[in-house]
Amino acid sequence: GYCDQDRRHLGVLNAGYQTPVVGSGVVRALASGWRLSGILSARSGTRLNITSGIDRAFTGISAQRVNQVSDAIYGSGKDAKDLKPGEQIIDYLNRSAFVQPDLGTLGTAKRNLGVGPGFWQIDTALSKIVSVVGRQRVELRLEAFNLLNNFNWGTPILNFNSATFGRITSQAGTPRIIQFGLKYDF
Repeated sequence: GYCDQDRRHLGVLNAGYQTPVVGSGVVRALASGWRLSGILSARSGTRLNITSGIDRAFTGISAQRVNQVSDAIYGSGKDAKDLKPGEQIIDYLNRSAFVQPDLGTLGTAKRNLGVGPGFWQIDTALSKIVSVVGRQRVELRLEAFNLLNNFNWGTPILNFNSATFGRITSQAGTPRIIQFGLKYDF
């Protein structure tokens, strides 16, 4: 099966821009020297290792897998774009595609056979350094993490013995966070 760290797509884009010095007097003080930076992070979902949740083989091995009886392993929730944050994807995985292995046997499902939901978010910062007196400076900074407040679904429940198997009940990453900073250099 696939390795736990297998990701088909992983991308990070960093960008930055500083406004040039323009005008004079008040215009120069207000419009010049602003710095804008951003990071776009995007990646495909994590690998999903579906386990039986019980020791059917009587070996003491904790992460035994189930039998896969269908190739349709995803439920109707695979592309659940209509759900709102806080709601759950009830059937990201199709329960009927798996069964518990017979007693005394190990399951036939491959390790990490599924892929969880993808992830993307944009983080930004806007800052300006203002000279005060001599070498003293003040930096004003506004930062936004997950700027567009994109909701990223977490990993589904992978224990087949659980009543909530295949359900996604968590969020990956964080909701939008905005913070203001002030730094004084002397």
